[in-house]
Amino acid sequence: MNQKILNLINDSETIVFYCKYAPNWPVLFLTENFNYFGYSPSLLLAQQISYPDIIHPQDFSELEAQVTDAAMSDMAFLSKWVRLKKADETYVWVDIRITFERDTSGQVSHLLGKIVDVTRTVEAEEKLQLFAQVIHQTADLIKITDKAGKLIFVNQALLDKTGYTEAELLGKNPAILKSEQRDSNIIAEMWQTISAGKIYRHRLVNRCKDGTTYCEEMTISPIFNRDGEIEYYVSTGKDVTDQVKLQQTLNDLAMKDPLTNLWNRRYMTEAIETEIKILDREPSEFGVMMLDVDRFKAINDQFGHDVGDDCLICVAKLLSKTIRSTDIIGRWGGEEFLLLVRGVDAIGMARLAEKLRTKVRGYEFSKVGQVSMSIGITAYVQHEPVNALLKRADEALYLAKNNGRDRVELM
Repeated sequence: MNQKILNLINDSETIVFYCKYAPNWPVLFLTENFNYFGYSPSLLLAQQISYPDIIHPQDFSELEAQVTDAAMSDMAFLSKWVRLKKADETYVWVDIRITFERDTSGQVSHLLGKIVDVTRTVEAEEKLQLFAQVIHQTADLIKITDKAGKLIFVNQALLDKTGYTEAELLGKNPAILKSEQRDSNIIAEMWQTISAGKIYRHRLVNRCKDGTTYCEEMTISPIFNRDGEIEYYVSTGKDVTDQVKLQQTLNDLAMKDPLTNLWNRRYMTEAIETEIKILDREPSEFGVMMLDVDRFKAINDQFGHDVGDDCLICVAKLLSKTIRSTDIIGRWGGEEFLLLVRGVDAIGMARLAEKLRTKVRGYEFSKVGQVSMSIGITAYVQHEPVNALLKRADEALYLAKNNGRDRVELM
């Protein structure tokens, strides 16, 4: 029976030894599978080499001190991971577990132990530690949720960005970072995608603890267990707030009139097209207003183009301050301005137009004095094209000009 047990041990990855509790721990018994490290067990049995020769000096010193302390106490055993030098001079990590055999006086007389190679475990732990260090030090915003969508990990970059503590986020739903600018349809699409085991990418606007927002370029990946079931979701994101602001600035520059800083013709056309698409689905009041500075050519001819430009800038400021926040105004070209008016009928538009005309007429322009405007207004007819709407507004403006200028005409 004893031989069968020895054969079983020798065929396993567990090495068993028995030694005296004396300097260098003289080996009395050692299973044959110790040759896994490249040494014949007979070398240790003959004390041609000893444990201090093959265990890393620092590790053996610590192990020996722990064994000494344990031997003087009531401890039955101890376990420690140490580096063991193989015959080829390379080191492996082993878990050495020692049980103390005591004599009748209670003093430790022998050490019964087992040795198991744990190099792969140590390397895996080192990789995990490296991975954790990288995750915590990366500038990317990283969060991990369980399959129920509860946060189980957030990295330092995310904490620094949002102002939350780890305790405030763990166990919560990532929706704690949701801003009002996030579309609920997008969230539904996201969950539908990742729940199907697919990777989801999108740009979202999230909210920090102090109420400020940031734009995140986010990728969410499902993590599967061995059975192919989703176990976690990993979200990696980049803070692209500055890039988005820069792009918005560039877009605005492309859509702004450089002289008056109002929206340009291209933007106004797109704004009207967008408004028409909305109103064709959900009918409401909407119209446009064309405004033209009367006798502007005479101003340029008499005072010069610089004075004319200053006049247009002043007109733009007067109009911008007078219109409602829901209206959109732009420079249509030359001395013409275009106003998109929402939520009012033709009578309401006429009142607003008269208010604008009076505002400009009552202003004292530098060098020029008083300036007047002619205004043509028209209301949108459902399903009509943009060019038809603009043509009617232009005709109304032409009528105002023909009827003596400094007036409002409705068509």
